[in-house]
Amino acid sequence: MKVIVPHCGERVRLATSPRTVEVHNEYRVFANGDCADALLQPWMVWQCSGARVDEVRCIPLLDAKLRVATERLAQEQGAIADAVYRAILASNAAYAGLAGPLAAEVHSNIRRTVAIWFKTLLTGNGPNEDDTRTVAASGRQRAQQGLPLSSVLAAVRVGSQALWRSTLAGLADDADLRDGLLYTVSPYLLEHFDAVAQTMSSAYLDEQYRRTRGQEALRRELLGLVLGAPGDTAAFQRVCEALGIDPTIPRVALVMGVGLPDVFPSRTDALLGQVVLGIARQLKMASDELVYMMHRDKLVVWVPTHRGDSVLSTERHLLGLAQGIVRSVPEVTSVGVGLSNAGASGWADSADEAFKALDAGMRSGGDGVVYPYSEIAVTDGVLRAPNVLRYLNALLERLSLEPELLTTLTTYFDQAQHRRLTAAALGIHPNTLNYRLDRVESMLGARLDEAGWIARLDVAMRLFRHSHIPPG
Repeated sequence: MKVIVPHCGERVRLATSPRTVEVHNEYRVFANGDCADALLQPWMVWQCSGARVDEVRCIPLLDAKLRVATERLAQEQGAIADAVYRAILASNAAYAGLAGPLAAEVHSNIRRTVAIWFKTLLTGNGPNEDDTRTVAASGRQRAQQGLPLSSVLAAVRVGSQALWRSTLAGLADDADLRDGLLYTVSPYLLEHFDAVAQTMSSAYLDEQYRRTRGQEALRRELLGLVLGAPGDTAAFQRVCEALGIDPTIPRVALVMGVGLPDVFPSRTDALLGQVVLGIARQLKMASDELVYMMHRDKLVVWVPTHRGDSVLSTERHLLGLAQGIVRSVPEVTSVGVGLSNAGASGWADSADEAFKALDAGMRSGGDGVVYPYSEIAVTDGVLRAPNVLRYLNALLERLSLEPELLTTLTTYFDQAQHRRLTAAALGIHPNTLNYRLDRVESMLGARLDEAGWIARLDVAMRLFRHSHIPPG
């Protein structure tokens, strides 16, 4: 096997010792029959053929004068690293926003990177495995801190420029040193920091992928707890904290009808993510503040509320935002809104409420698109109380003996108990209406001018209207 690298006055080292070295004009050809399979590193420069690869390091060969000057400059690398750090902070808002231990950790990484640069120049040896791990660790740390990759790469670019300016400032007064820097060192500086950027970005993306998969696994565990084990408070708190979610903040479940195109399952998650981004924009929140899932063919999104807000103010606020979601996110066709609640059982209850609200709203046949649970809360509460339900069912059974009385009483409550409007809506004479309402009072022993009876009959009519229980 042969590996060919440019000659051009550079010192060239092979990862393993070559058997022969031939020099042909501007190229050196290394032949090595014993080279083991190796993982290519971005520090290396290579050109090869075949299944096995030799690793080659191309490092500038410093003359004696430039070496002495570089050694002198290396003794000031602490000040140079400080200058690099200041240049990055001045040009990069993401780094400037770091404080305390995070900022100190970045500064420390810059010092190590500058040290690697000077060590490489002075020893003629490329970065070793420990150096590569150091640079890769910096890339992973930037991902863990949530810095954008574009900011990380910009910091490498600005840092290499600052390092080069500091080097020039220290050596450029001498023409021989200046020429050595420009013609010998500067080409390798570009190559070296391009390799730094590649190593950092690769480690950054690996860490981001690992964290994404870890976050996805935690999110699935959280949703499993909410829907399957809402009583496991300790596990709920543990998973929330791992995801960076405050488990004590109440959330409101929004259950949405969504229309997604018929695509391969692998594309569904990506499309759903885009829908959630649109929802987050309408809510004026970051998408990672929302917890969401597809459940029973609906998109369920748990929205955090503001601590201290009342249930009523939270509902009014979210109803307005839900209207905006339907208008602005074309995939969302309807929204059921639960009540705010905290904890795993509270999230589960809110989702159940939102499902019921959406189901009742869609079956009502109205022209609305946002359905709050509060509109059916009383009816739903009755459905959960067997004794109350039996009592109201008995009222409906008695009225069902004369079906026109059910229709009359339903219309009477729809018209807010205005007799003239009720008669007009039914198309009957007011006296006929009075007769029918008297008949209702007689059959039930009720008084339609008493608040208690009005409340009971109103709930009974809601049950009848929404067909939650069949009379008779």
